[in-house]
Order: sequence, then structure tokens, then C-alpha cells
Amino acid sequence: MESDAGATFLGLDLAWSARNPSGLAVLDASGRLLEAHARLRSDEEILAWIRTWLAPTSILGIDMPTIVVNATGSRACERELAREFRRFDAGPHPANRGIAHFAGGGRARALLDALVPDGVREDLRMPAGARGRFAFEVFPHPAHVRLFGRERIFRYKKKPARSWPEVLREWRMYRAALGSLEHADPPLRLEGRIPARVAQAGYKVWDDTLDAVTCAYIAAYVWRWGTGPAETHVFGDLTGGYIIVPARKVLEQPSVGKSRA
Repeated sequence: MESDAGATFLGLDLAWSARNPSGLAVLDASGRLLEAHARLRSDEEILAWIRTWLAPTSILGIDMPTIVVNATGSRACERELAREFRRFDAGPHPANRGIAHFAGGGRARALLDALVPDGVREDLRMPAGARGRFAFEVFPHPAHVRLFGRERIFRYKKKPARSWPEVLREWRMYRAALGSLEHADPPLRLEGRIPARVAQAGYKVWDDTLDAVTCAYIAAYVWRWGTGPAETHVFGDLTGGYIIVPARKVLEQPSVGKSRA
């Protein structure tokens, strides 16, 4: 793999609608978290943010379907991923053209089409250390299972059946797991940008922000190791849709992150 000290790795936890803010994060080539927040809503704002951070080599990981061509049901990649990760509670939501948000292909598709003139392209056959600007769909839940060797997902999403103390505990475990990657390969250095404790009011911002950091880290992981089967599992293809998931742990004995169902 060739070194590219100026590379940037961008993560986008894209809301299905511009009514809600999206999570955004960017890492540099040393793994330093340069920016992370969930403040932007419109496609125009998000495109401007992405373009601000684009370097000659930039990798963008997007948590939202980028290719949706099926009229109903689930994409084949979603069914394939669910078979492997359902036991971890890490199955994806289905995407199809019958859902209003995906009737025209979805926001992620529109954003990637708009970035074509900037040299950003989807490519599922990336060698380690590839030069250029690439983007692909990722999914944090199965990534957490593989990266941290977990036996279930982090249960940090607010749901009626979960108490706030439980949600906060899981969110802090999630944050700590990301923080443990400082000496991983590739590394992730939070640089104090993510607090160790957050309030219940406005929690969704921090939920989305951590997911954006995960997306950026997956982008860095794929750039570091490439999309070979020993390192990365590519579910699906560029015809019917795909999801990229890291295939292994990045720390032999992670300090946090493993728990039983």
C-alpha cells in the first residue's frame, strides 16, 4: 500500500429526509477526528461540507442505501446481510422504490450523482491505499459486530422499551469502543471531540454523530486494507445494491465492546 498523508476519510449518517439533520465526520490519514457533528439538513449544505473536505485521495462512507432498483421488498444485499447478522440483531431496514424516500433512488444516490464532477465514484474493487476519490454504502451495526468482536449490537438507539439509563450506558460503551481504536490499524483518535456523557435532551444529535464517526472509520479501514475477502465483506453488487462491512476485528484484545446478549 502506498502512503497518502493528505488523505481524508468522511462519514455520512444520512437522514432519509432533509427534515432531520445528518451526522457528519471526517478523519485525516493519522486517524485524527477533525470534525464531527449533526447540524446540517439540506443536500446543498451536505454537498458543500463534503467538498470542503475532499482531498486528492478521499473516501466517503455513507450509511444509507446508494443503489435501490427493486420495486418492493428488500434488496438482495439486505437479505444476504440479514442472514449473517440477524443473530446479532444487526439486520438492515429494507429499501425499495415503493418507499417514498427511495422512489427516485434516494438522497444518497442524488448526492453521489452530484459528486461525479468532483471525481467521486463508487467502486467495490478497491486495492489497499488506492489513490482517488471513492464512496460506498456502509452500515454501522454489523461493522461494530466485526470490528469489536461483539456478540450483539450496541443498543444505543432510543426506543420506547429502553430506559434512558440503558440507552446512555450503551452509548457510552459505543463511544468507549471507538476510543479504544487509538492504537488500532487503522487508528481512530477522537481528540476530545465527543463527550463521555450526554444529556437526554438533544440525544439524537450524539447518536447520529457517533454513527458518522463509525462511517468515517469504515472508510479508513477499507482504504487501509482494500476490499479483498479476507479483510472486507461486500454484500451485493453495483447492479442491485450493496453494503460494505469490515470482515474482522482491528484489535486482538479490544479493551471494550464485547458483551453477551
